[in-house]
Amino acid sequence: MAGRYKVTTNSIRNLIIEHFKDGKSIRTIGKLVKVSHSTVFAIIKRWKLLGTVENALKSGAPHKLTPRNRSFIMHKIKKNPRLSAVKFTTELEKRFAIKLNPETVRRVIRSYGYNSRVARRKCFVNEGTRKVRMDFEKALVDKDIPFWERVIFVNESKFNIFGSDGRISVWTKPNEELNPKNLLPTVKHGGGGIMTCGCFAASCMENLVSLKMIWTNICILKENLKISAQTLGIQNKFKMYQDNDPKHTALNVRLWLLCDCPKVIKTPQYSPDLNPIENVWHELEKRTRKHDISSKELKAVSTEEWNKIEHSYTKKLVASMPKCIKSVISAKGYPTKY
Repeated sequence: MAGRYKVTTNSIRNLIIEHFKDGKSIRTIGKLVKVSHSTVFAIIKRWKLLGTVENALKSGAPHKLTPRNRSFIMHKIKKNPRLSAVKFTTELEKRFAIKLNPETVRRVIRSYGYNSRVARRKCFVNEGTRKVRMDFEKALVDKDIPFWERVIFVNESKFNIFGSDGRISVWTKPNEELNPKNLLPTVKHGGGGIMTCGCFAASCMENLVSLKMIWTNICILKENLKISAQTLGIQNKFKMYQDNDPKHTALNVRLWLLCDCPKVIKTPQYSPDLNPIENVWHELEKRTRKHDISSKELKAVSTEEWNKIEHSYTKKLVASMPKCIKSVISAKGYPTKY
């Protein structure tokens, strides 16, 4: 590909210097050799500084990748972001006969604004589930915040004494990896835990359903749902919001809800991002893990921390529902950040 600028030959540059030594002006020299006076000025300036009119040698090795090679790399990255730099080097060698270091490929990808990050884990959403999610969100997209303030969000979660707490970093010296202070203890089956059931609404978290062992979902509903609705002041107009877990769709549960709670909103399968109570479980787990407790104390501490969750936090979660609904539609039914 031709350059954008015309290159002045060394013979013309030397002629310019000869005219300059003869005392001619820059504009006169430009007219004689038929180049612009700015080019003449630059050549003379370089000759004064370096004593030569030749171009300086470029530092470093020449580029191995052409613009076409770079476009090929970025086309592949946009199509499949999971491709590694090592695979790229192999493919470039086969297709273009170019031997590269994987770090060279990484630098090219970073130059276009991409960075390597750990992929987020989200529930798998197939084409059928995506369409169900879209239909669900379109039915609720016009609902305002007062509508969501009359909703009771219900769900279950399990809490273990030991469990995943993300990546934990420790400062160690060589050969001290197995020092008890540097280890993250793990046990089979979480070391004991409890299965909990809870619900919340925009009103508050206090005096809601206490966390209990789940044996039958129908017992939990009969004992706590209406009491919670009365506590929240929405007993005559509340709606229950839950997922399609088998315990929620059992025959006895559906019959009871038909008579005692006919207004039920069921989220599609594989859609934890549509139920804000998942954020409450995450917050509760973070607060519970701050305590050094045994399995016998887990229930009491979890209940205590549950009741300490601030009203402002639950109100913020409920107020985010319209944005959550719109984000799913914008993502065309695929997982969102919620």
